[in-house]
Amino acid sequence: MKEIEDLKNTLRKLTGEEAKELAELDKLCTLKHYGKNEFFLESNSVPIYSAFIVKGAFREYYTDNNGREFNKAFGFEGDFTGSYYDLVVGKPSIVSIQALTNSTVVAIRYAEYKKLISTDIFWLKVEHAFAHNLLMKKFEKEYQLLTLSATERYELLQKQYPALEQLVPAYHIASYLGITPISLSRIRAQLKK
Repeated sequence: MKEIEDLKNTLRKLTGEEAKELAELDKLCTLKHYGKNEFFLESNSVPIYSAFIVKGAFREYYTDNNGREFNKAFGFEGDFTGSYYDLVVGKPSIVSIQALTNSTVVAIRYAEYKKLISTDIFWLKVEHAFAHNLLMKKFEKEYQLLTLSATERYELLQKQYPALEQLVPAYHIASYLGITPISLSRIRAQLKK
């Protein structure tokens, strides 16, 4: 299946082991489709899967006690999704992951993935790369929120995800940036001048 081959190639690049045979994934992975606004993971449910995004876009967000949503991350084609924290602690999720477009993922049960880690050092390298990449993204976002203006954060986000405007509604982008939709409109207008 092409989608699983794409995942294998991504994992090989991630670990630097270009020749690694990953036949075990053929049996462990499932192709899953999500319609726009469907949930890959809802808060307060126990997470089961992590996934590789084959097509589409997702948002990861928190909801406060007043029902307000705060976007923490976006996932696009070639990215991984699944709440790593929630998967590791094995408790009901504190995050929701929702499809922003019709989307397809290659999903693997986290319990099966954990078994792989004990069978081959390659999977330990994958785990390390995942954790490292998540930590770097967290530090980067924290730095941006604390030191850059909203305009600078928006420009960086656009550079990082060129298709952002076509895939993600403006109010979700504003939430991710920590600003109001009105402020985002002003920034966009200012940048067009």
